[in-house]
Amino acid sequence: TGRDTVYQAEPVTIIATHARERITPVTFTNLKQSEIKLQYSAQDVPVLLAGLPSITFYSENGNGTGGYSYISLRGFDQQRLSVLVNGVPQNDPEDFSVYWIDFPDLLGSTTNIQVQRGAGSAFYGPPAIGGSINLLAVPFQPQPGVTLESSLGFQEYGSTNAIVLSTRKYSATFNSGLVGDRYMFYGRLGKLSTDGYRDKSWDDINSYFFGVERFDESLTTRIHFYGGPFSDGLVYNGLPKFYNKDLKLRRSNFNYFELNNTQDSVTYASSRRPQESEQFSQPHFEFLQEWRLSPGVTLNNTIFYIQGDGYYDYDGSGLDSSSLHLGSTHGIPLSANPSNILVRAFVGNKQWGWLPRLEFNHGSGTLTVGAELRFHRSLHWGKIAYAENLPAMYDPDYHIYEYQGGKDILSVYGHELTKMNDAFTLMTDLQMVYNRYSLSNEKFNNNHFSYPYLFLNPRIGLNYNINEAVNTYISLAYTSREPRLKDLYKAEESIWGSTPIFSADTAGGMITYDFKKPLAKPEHLFDVELGGVYHSGSTTASVNLFWMEFSDELIKSGTVDIFGEPVMGNADRSRHMGVELQVQTDLLSGISLSGNATISYNRLIRYSIVEGMNNGSITRQSLDGNPIAGSPDIMGNVRLFYDLNDLRASITGKYVGAFYTDNTKNALLKNDAYAVVDAMASYRFALGSGVFLTVRGEARNILNSLFTMSGEGQEFFPAAERNYIFGTSLQF
Repeated sequence: TGRDTVYQAEPVTIIATHARERITPVTFTNLKQSEIKLQYSAQDVPVLLAGLPSITFYSENGNGTGGYSYISLRGFDQQRLSVLVNGVPQNDPEDFSVYWIDFPDLLGSTTNIQVQRGAGSAFYGPPAIGGSINLLAVPFQPQPGVTLESSLGFQEYGSTNAIVLSTRKYSATFNSGLVGDRYMFYGRLGKLSTDGYRDKSWDDINSYFFGVERFDESLTTRIHFYGGPFSDGLVYNGLPKFYNKDLKLRRSNFNYFELNNTQDSVTYASSRRPQESEQFSQPHFEFLQEWRLSPGVTLNNTIFYIQGDGYYDYDGSGLDSSSLHLGSTHGIPLSANPSNILVRAFVGNKQWGWLPRLEFNHGSGTLTVGAELRFHRSLHWGKIAYAENLPAMYDPDYHIYEYQGGKDILSVYGHELTKMNDAFTLMTDLQMVYNRYSLSNEKFNNNHFSYPYLFLNPRIGLNYNINEAVNTYISLAYTSREPRLKDLYKAEESIWGSTPIFSADTAGGMITYDFKKPLAKPEHLFDVELGGVYHSGSTTASVNLFWMEFSDELIKSGTVDIFGEPVMGNADRSRHMGVELQVQTDLLSGISLSGNATISYNRLIRYSIVEGMNNGSITRQSLDGNPIAGSPDIMGNVRLFYDLNDLRASITGKYVGAFYTDNTKNALLKNDAYAVVDAMASYRFALGSGVFLTVRGEARNILNSLFTMSGEGQEFFPAAERNYIFGTSLQF
């Protein structure tokens, strides 16, 4: 029926941010639902995407399951990627991070993932400096069904010659099918627990995704509610590089360590305490609607609300009574300095927004105009969760720091795709975006500011279909992005000595900050993408050249804060350029080979750092020409896949070249090149009457390579040794 056609199609509400082959002049890769289902078992999103071009990842706990995992694209970390779920921005408005753990098991409800490289075509949300990741979760099915899944993960530990059951995952999925010719309902519940690979890196995660879809004559409406409360052990610090080859030491979990000058010996280390843990929950609510006003005009509206609340307890042994705002001057007299301190840091976030969009299909193409209105408010505070030598009448809810953060985001944009003739499609985009940070009600230090940013982001591109098999494209984009709020002031670290990063006047022995003059500047990118795609029969091949010219790029300085996050700084000029290759072909019936490779050049053109003082003058060290931290020059993936009837199997290999973990080109601060091989197999049994049982097995790091996935300065993150996952899925 006509309604069948409507509900089987993916609504335009979501796919408008997606590039289309032979139409949109954008560099991108799609991952379809069938491929997601084949690959997904219990791993985090960055792990699943690691086989796509120019992508690397690392996880804090080592095994890439649960916990905190991070993705990089062309060497740009996820703070500089635009991540969207159903068209809703997911980057934290204050620090731009993407906390994948806040929507666990989302891959179980995901129907498509598109990764766009370069400036991307996300018209709203955080600017896509390195690229964008668009996840679609439209899990409704026209036929009813139930799926029950379970997985068990086993970890090899070479230090004890043991294989241990370390991961458990269970989920149940329900699809109502079409109800009353108007509604569809969907629900998925899950539970994941893992010990992690490193010491005390456990996770206990619950997940849920509920949805309802309604079909009217010219209106389609969806409501989604998803998220997952979790608790985990903290493991955000890396390890000394030389620990990697020691089967016992590489599993260590320090909250602090110091090295000697040659960085081959630990002079001091403090192991993570069992009490250092986290509890957090961030439910997501989405209302998505498509209204077909006429055959050529469609109005789309997305309204969302995200609220996250939780805390983490961390070791505060380096704090003294002054830092904790204790003592007689604060009305809290002490007989001795507190010791064995455990600090509880609370974070409460609220974000809501409206994303309207109007689409006009005219005779020669499509014009899309839209807007973005997003508002973010946060509350941060810290208190002493535990300490020895506190006064008898000490108030356990006394806040040792507290402040409120905020960000307002307003943008308007236009996007035109013009079909000039049968061969050429012209794309023109223009976005104007206004952002305003605010920080207020800071306890003790009384710093408060409000600072705005205004950017104009244009883009133009051309796609040329040479024939039915070959198309080429070129795009030019200029994109700007503001610094993080933490680049202006890390107020949560004020108890550790953090101060506002603004121009300051020290006249009279007093420090006065000019909150109209932040020292961190916005970064600006001019991106050129030139590519070609060949598709014929079962063979697809593509090549893409990119040139990314930056001014004031926000790069990693090679140092981290107390929470393991990189400290950023502006480079006057920097450059990323390279070539990306991708190919897929059938070798024999049921056997296919695919692969991709990236060769790039990532360098600082003009950048210097403060080296010290000489006779009262600042001396600087030039880093011109040095490689940019975190950017490997060579990356590649290869996959051999077997698919015949109900048996599927694959073996994959990944290679990542060496890269530096700071910008000084220090050989001691280099993540060595590594290669890793994984394998999987699954078989589906038909049990009759629409009932299917699928069994699967995975072996990760089957060569048992010992390598570090990434690093920040002198801290490196080891990958788990060989491990296995076995699972079953019952569908009826």
